[in-house]
Amino acid sequence: MPTIKTTLAETKARKLTAADKARLAKLAAKPDAEIDFSDQPEIILRHGSGQADAAIADGALRVVGRGGKRAGAGRRALGKTRKTVKLSPAAVRRLEAYARRHKLPHFSAAIEAASELLVK
Repeated sequence: MPTIKTTLAETKARKLTAADKARLAKLAAKPDAEIDFSDQPEIILRHGSGQADAAIADGALRVVGRGGKRAGAGRRALGKTRKTVKLSPAAVRRLEAYARRHKLPHFSAAIEAASELLVK
C-alpha cells in the first residue's frame, strides 16, 4: 500500500468510497492481534500548536506510554490532594510560627498537624 501524506483536517474532510468502507468493515471484523500495524506511519504533531490537543480531544490520537519505560517506573502518587486556600496574613504567620516551633519541614505539614489536632 503506498504512503499517503495528508493533514488531519484533509483526512477528516475526505469522503469514504465504497471500497474504503468495505476495507474498513473487513478490518473491523478481524481481532486486533491479526491486524498488521507495521506500515502505520508515525504521527508527529508539534507541542503547543493546538493540533495535538485537538486530535487527542477528538479521539483521533491516543497518548500511550506515560509512566516511564518500565512498568511501575516514574513518580508514585503521594495520596495527597492539591487545594488552594485563602488565609489571612495573621493565620499564615500563626501557621509558620507553629511549623518553626514544632520543627516541621514546610507550611503544608503545619496545616496537616493542625488539622489532626482538630480531629482529636
